[in-house]
Amino acid sequence: MTHITFQLSKEKSSNFVLTDGFMNALFSISENIHKKEKFKERSNGSSRLVWHITKADLMLMCTLHICFNSNGELENVSRHQIYQKLHSLYEDPCCDDQFYIAFDKFVRLGFIHEIQDGIRSEFKLNHFIDPATNKITRMVVMNPFVFKKEFTDLPIAAQKLVFDLIRKTGNNKKNDAFYWLSKGSGILKQLHKTYVYELKNIVNILASLKIDGISLLKFWKIDNQKGTRLPKLTMKLNPLLTEEYVKGMHYRQVLPGRKLNRRIVMHLRDLLASNLIGDFEYHNEGKDFYLLATKLKNKSRKFIKYIVEKIREVYELERKFPEDIIDLITFELKHKTMSEIIDISKRTGVYKFISPRKYDENRLFEFASAASSYGKREFEKLCKSAFQVFEKHFTIVPAHHTKQYAYSNLLDLFIDADTLRSDALLKQKSPEAYKKLEAYAEDRLQKDKEDPINIRKWIQEQIDLLPKWTNIADIPLGFKIEDYILNKLKHEDLPFFK
Repeated sequence: MTHITFQLSKEKSSNFVLTDGFMNALFSISENIHKKEKFKERSNGSSRLVWHITKADLMLMCTLHICFNSNGELENVSRHQIYQKLHSLYEDPCCDDQFYIAFDKFVRLGFIHEIQDGIRSEFKLNHFIDPATNKITRMVVMNPFVFKKEFTDLPIAAQKLVFDLIRKTGNNKKNDAFYWLSKGSGILKQLHKTYVYELKNIVNILASLKIDGISLLKFWKIDNQKGTRLPKLTMKLNPLLTEEYVKGMHYRQVLPGRKLNRRIVMHLRDLLASNLIGDFEYHNEGKDFYLLATKLKNKSRKFIKYIVEKIREVYELERKFPEDIIDLITFELKHKTMSEIIDISKRTGVYKFISPRKYDENRLFEFASAASSYGKREFEKLCKSAFQVFEKHFTIVPAHHTKQYAYSNLLDLFIDADTLRSDALLKQKSPEAYKKLEAYAEDRLQKDKEDPINIRKWIQEQIDLLPKWTNIADIPLGFKIEDYILNKLKHEDLPFFK
């Protein structure tokens, strides 16, 4: 039998924990595989099965448990930063599209609760805290061999069986795990298998896997239990690869969120105190102060003073801080900064990627709010660089057929209009510009009674003068271009577009 062997540098600090509640919730979706329900992350993307577990799902599950805090929460971090963490953990990580599909599916299925307001982002893992006890569900310590390429290259069914085996045995080196092999249920259903021989093939693959010369499985067997006709699979993970929970050990690498600028915080406190509204710092449990300080980052002292005076005016009018005071402040900020940022996005070409499917003023403000934290010259330079990346990865052509150039059915009766449309398509001319030609030609044909031959010749000459088409933006759902643009300030070589 061929043995799969790879080297692993064992470091206790690289162990991590998964929660039994989350694993159980994820693996339970296989019970609905018969529904064949699908979803699309991109308008022109492939349909994906909602109730089907993928390798990217397992990678995302592990990454979330590493970078979220002990309450299953993460704040002020983007999806893209989570993907960067996944990319750094795995030797052969899933591609960006697979990550975003998995993340979107987790949100759809309620595994992740996501809040995005343009300034603050918040993620929370469901099935992480037991609502009955308000404590973390049972934790299972994982060995980092799951990050190795040799493991992620295994069939998805084999990977799922390993995770389930570790979940069932827990952290006890003496525990065995067993599965009743009832047809159409249990582990066979979870692995999408029908026959016992298919399961044997999977177990044989795992039995051949060696890690640092150590077999992954200590033993396995399939036999019939006395008093029943059902066969039973018994497995035991090698104790040398079973990690025990050590109290006080740090098993997480929580991603740091965006930090407030100390200078802004101190200056804002002084201004609030001098305007006799220092209590604003503690309004709404300090959340409004945090949001205000974030919004005012890189703003001039004159601008900050103007905003604080607006807060004082509202307070003097109502003798309290309104619950929607951040909305009022946002209104002041919105119309002052938004137009400048949007103008930059239009000049550099990235505007069409902000909200490509429909005009969304809230999305434009979200983009402008993130960008307003940086100098305009520097931001414009970054937009120019990012445009080349977006144009290459996130666009589709506006036309694939001559029908998309057709405006006038009348022309089809008098001239060979389809040949002209084919010429425009071949030369990648703007469909909208070409349609204007046909509209004008139809008018000449009907009102001026002009010779169709002359009209055809005129259209042929005008085609070369038409502007070339502009590719249509088609970004993944959930991806926000500012995450990439602003991260370029810190990362010269992002793995997202490799």
